[in-house]
Amino acid sequence: MLIPILMEKNNNTVIAVIAVLILVGIAGAYTYLGSDSVDTDVSSLEAVTIVESSPMAINYSEEYFHVEEWRVTSTDLIDSVPNGTVEENSVWRVRIMERSCACSGVKDLYVIEGFVSSSTGELLSIETKSVLESKYDKKTCSSTSCH
Repeated sequence: MLIPILMEKNNNTVIAVIAVLILVGIAGAYTYLGSDSVDTDVSSLEAVTIVESSPMAINYSEEYFHVEEWRVTSTDLIDSVPNGTVEENSVWRVRIMERSCACSGVKDLYVIEGFVSSSTGELLSIETKSVLESKYDKKTCSSTSCH
């Protein structure tokens, strides 16, 4: 009677250890294969700095960006520059946007959009524009009312 009880406790311990190992393996795989773990020589933060330091972005931001709380910066790692002739394996798309006012409703966004090579840090293209907020997802808007 004592032996079956000991075997049952050992089985529970083995099952618990296996479960822990599986969870650690899943967490490790997620960390290694997660979307932020893509192997790039240039980080998203570096890509933002490259776009921000371009003369076009500096001039545009001096003219149109006035309230930092209305500004949102986003980065996405994409396959290539849209409508571009540059062949790259992966490219950082950097968007720096600021609302034109804090009023409620859909208003203009001032946008700087740049594309940076994730391997060399080269600024591949940059564009400035003014568009309605409805052209972008709600998540790109700052804390002021939007959409």
